[in-house]
Amino acid sequence: MTTANDEISYQVLNALQAFCNSLASLLSSRAVLEGFGVGDPSATATHALLLTVVQDVFGRLTTIFGAYLFGSSLVPEAKTYRFLADVLNDAAVILDTLSPLLTSPSFPLHIPGLRVSALCISASFRALCGIAAGGSKAAITLHFATPVNGNGDVGDLNAKDSSKETVLALLGMLLGTLIVPHLSTPSLTYGALFLLVALHLIINYLGVRGLQLRSLNRQRAGIAWRIYRSSGGSKVPSPAQVSRIEKVLGQPDVFRGDSGSIMGRCTIGSSFSDVFHDRFPVRLLEIFQQERYLLWYDHQCLYAHSGHDGQHVRSAPLHLHILLKEGYSNDDLLKAWCHAADACRAATSNPWTDTVLDEMEDGALSQIRTTLQDSAQAFSGFVTLLHGAGWNTDDVALTAGSPKAILASVEPGDGVIKESRKVR
Repeated sequence: MTTANDEISYQVLNALQAFCNSLASLLSSRAVLEGFGVGDPSATATHALLLTVVQDVFGRLTTIFGAYLFGSSLVPEAKTYRFLADVLNDAAVILDTLSPLLTSPSFPLHIPGLRVSALCISASFRALCGIAAGGSKAAITLHFATPVNGNGDVGDLNAKDSSKETVLALLGMLLGTLIVPHLSTPSLTYGALFLLVALHLIINYLGVRGLQLRSLNRQRAGIAWRIYRSSGGSKVPSPAQVSRIEKVLGQPDVFRGDSGSIMGRCTIGSSFSDVFHDRFPVRLLEIFQQERYLLWYDHQCLYAHSGHDGQHVRSAPLHLHILLKEGYSNDDLLKAWCHAADACRAATSNPWTDTVLDEMEDGALSQIRTTLQDSAQAFSGFVTLLHGAGWNTDDVALTAGSPKAILASVEPGDGVIKESRKVR
């Protein structure tokens, strides 16, 4: 089996962060047992059982709602959620370890049920960690199992990864049994805890940042297109180069300039009725007659007011919407996103702000038409260079789940736009 360029470094760092997490979890487990009443003659097994049940209920409910809310975002934003999973896990470890302190006489706040609430929140964090880690790890495993050259085996990778985690957990527990008994004071316990958590997060961040994912999500596609356009269409960055620029905790729906500043954002898969509230520029249909998408600005961007210096300023930050037509493909998604990036850059460098709505609309339409022509001419060369640089353009992950709506037909009639909306 061929090994990906980033696999060895990731696996080493992943092993180190798992080892740190094993030691920190022992400290939290001891604190939870103290909270359950171990060593307290007045504590009962029934009380401990009921507390465990309450925690389990919170964890299961969180799993249900968490999977519904962001389950479809785990694969496109695998790096973000892989790191976020460990942040949530460490938050749970800290809450568990601090839980006995919440009922201590020295604690300044005496709130009934505070410790139980902390343990329930901890259970919810662990449930969210399980969702985020499960989905993102699956995407990362698939990345390692499908190298550019050679073949991989997802089953083999999963088996080896599980074996490695089992060995590390065992070593962590064995070492922890030697260390934890010596951490007998709160200062030693909390000092060791925060040191382990800090190491855990730093190592995990370095491991995730080093991943050279070859699938194009919104952020990676935007970076590649920006460099391609800046070079005059002569080159695109490799996955390794993009991984050094990509932000692990960046907003996925924003476009950034060469300096890294945010120019605007774009929503993919918006519905027609959500974008066009009171009026619709019919000429937009003519512009996109040959395309399987529409691109337009949020209605709030089409209003402007006079600033202190007399210049016209947009009433809202730049926000674009991509409306998908029936029969769209991955190429159409990527083309629409690249067009949106060009339109955002053009609207930032040459703003069409005017206090008269008709003038604003005319300027926006002209800019949309021009950027469509420019991006369409450059797009085919962009895709060709992406293939040569090692990117996987067949599996484009630009959307988190299915789009909100697909335009089956949009026809102007009697001054009213009739939309046939097909919701997936």
